[in-house]
Amino acid sequence: MPDKDHEINRIAWNEMVEVHFKHPGYRVKEFLDGQQMLQSIEIEEVGDVEGKSLLHLFCQFGLDTLSWARQGATVTGVDISDKSIEYANLLAEKVGIRATFIRSDVVDLIGKIDAAFDIVFQSYGTLCWISDLESWARVVAHYLKPGGLFYIVDLHPILSVVLEDEVSYFKRGPYRYKDSPDYCDKEYRIKNELVEWEHKLSDIINVLIEAGLTVEKVNEFDKTVDPGNEGWIKREGYYYPPDGPSRYPLMFSIRVRKPAQP
Repeated sequence: MPDKDHEINRIAWNEMVEVHFKHPGYRVKEFLDGQQMLQSIEIEEVGDVEGKSLLHLFCQFGLDTLSWARQGATVTGVDISDKSIEYANLLAEKVGIRATFIRSDVVDLIGKIDAAFDIVFQSYGTLCWISDLESWARVVAHYLKPGGLFYIVDLHPILSVVLEDEVSYFKRGPYRYKDSPDYCDKEYRIKNELVEWEHKLSDIINVLIEAGLTVEKVNEFDKTVDPGNEGWIKREGYYYPPDGPSRYPLMFSIRVRKPAQP
């Protein structure tokens, strides 16, 4: 049965994607002109994807998914938003890239794809939409081939505590927001309600371990893809605080591996 709060977010994302697809911050025109949208961190930490199958969770309208295809992967993207999947298929057709896009709540994905993947990938601003980390970790483990890699890079959980007064690092949520400004187009007010959850870094790591996966590496970064506040300085695709080096981590990444069969 669909999670009620996830369904609330599906409706909101159907609204938001219409704004994001047309916003210059998403660089859709540049993508159509041949540029790839991946950041240097994930390219370096995921490594060579040539000839590998890749499942992208929370793919939105597929810019990163299709960018991995340009790196040589065979790609499948999943997103809860109907509109996102429509736009993802449109982009794939326009650039002539073979890709599969599936509309599903990520935590309800098992049984909707009959395949396993060399790589499962997830990035930037996605963990906050998951109410149940245990279900999410089971999905990740289920869709990895033996020896396969799961990689996630996202905003650090401490960032919400620093930027939002009502958020506690130790309270998962749900946090409910109405009439919120869109993170991409600050002038746009989101008409539909949003529901978010906060997850400690330790909880994220532990559920992956409990799902039978082996943690290879955890990294934290002093830069971010989301400026958060006005005046942040952009260098080489990332944002830095305007008052010098950050005193707290802004992003994190985790690499985990599904054990190979004996």
